[in-house]
Amino acid sequence: MKRILPIVGLVAVLLLVGTIGFRLITQRSILECLYLSVVTLTTVGNREPTDVSGEPVADGGMIFMIVYLLCGAGTFGFLITSIGRWMISEQVRNALEKRKMQQTIDNTSGHMIVCGCGQMGEMICRHLSEQRRDFIVIDSDLERLEELCIPEGWTYLHGDATDDGMLERAGLLRASGLAAVLSTDADNLYVVLSANIDNNNLAIVARAAEESANRKLRQAGARHVINPYHAGAVRIARLLIHPGIENLLEIVDGHHADLELAEFPVPAGGPLEGKAISESSLPERGLTVIAIRRANGERQMPVGGGDQLHAGDSILVVGQQDAVQQFLAETPAPSS
Repeated sequence: MKRILPIVGLVAVLLLVGTIGFRLITQRSILECLYLSVVTLTTVGNREPTDVSGEPVADGGMIFMIVYLLCGAGTFGFLITSIGRWMISEQVRNALEKRKMQQTIDNTSGHMIVCGCGQMGEMICRHLSEQRRDFIVIDSDLERLEELCIPEGWTYLHGDATDDGMLERAGLLRASGLAAVLSTDADNLYVVLSANIDNNNLAIVARAAEESANRKLRQAGARHVINPYHAGAVRIARLLIHPGIENLLEIVDGHHADLELAEFPVPAGGPLEGKAISESSLPERGLTVIAIRRANGERQMPVGGGDQLHAGDSILVVGQQDAVQQFLAETPAPSS
């Protein structure tokens, strides 16, 4: 597009020069002179130029017409050619970018899929990016995707997330989690249902604008359903009642850049299986276990150093971000 702008500027200059030139040699009105400039520049054609009294212009005027017509025809032809080449190059560039993006997606596994790139979708993507997690964004607004994802280097797909083929292109079968944060509850419900049918091991989190959609989204396969208004109201009320819990809430929300709250599985044969918390490497790493979710779904909180971990359990820990990320990288994924 930057190549086209100078040419457009040149055309505007030629129209200005032509208007002034025709004004001097024909003494016609500015509007008539602009019209003569346009029909001449676009090679539409013009009758023999005459002055305001109807007499043919002098030889100097004819020479101006010849030179102006040649310059105009060349410039206009170059403009049309440049626009055509720019359109073709844009199409080729877009096709190559889509192909490269799809190849990147095809080689990605264990990633997150974010359906919807609105305000909440953007915040999710930024948090995942800060945590150095692989993710793919799907949205139907191409301009929004390019504006947000290209500067950040995020992987994205342009299309309708409610289309089963779009989820397949995003590597649904290889993904570990999906966030359904589209603009309507109906769209989120369809995405959750489709994703759960194709990959029932997927950790699905959905946004619900209406409380009535919570039950439907959970029945469709969402593990967690978040109502932003309800969640925000509850947090405000908690801070009003217990102002001292603000720091803990900031840790949970990731507002402390050096601290992170994370959940780890305890896989069979892993370094945590069969060990008490105090005997594991967690204390040495500076990781504090604040809750255990047993394999049977039972939740244990508070947690003591003598509590033993078993295969199938999950632990909720808090610690320095680097320590959490390192332990996450070293922890083998549970076998499916």
